[in-house]
Amino acid sequence: MNYIEPIKDLLDENMHEHCVMFMRIGVHYESPRYYNFNNFDRDTKELTIQSTQKRLGFKIPTNFEFVFADEFWPQFKVYRTEFLINNYPTIKTI
Repeated sequence: MNYIEPIKDLLDENMHEHCVMFMRIGVHYESPRYYNFNNFDRDTKELTIQSTQKRLGFKIPTNFEFVFADEFWPQFKVYRTEFLINNYPTIKTI
């Protein structure tokens, strides 16, 4: 299943917001490069993307019935890396 395509606009919007905030006031451990899958709430169908380094992140409303983390994570990692390279090349991706 392609998890990214149906929520790409919302991901883009939130990633832009967090990247701009990071570039203005962030320190290295607040980088969006650390954003990862955190949780999927089956009742609200909200997907939580959160930093592995700091309590930063955002929620995305979805129409998903479930999310398999082992399928979502590789897709999000590719999305996140390409997003940063294409939009914020000064933010390190590795």
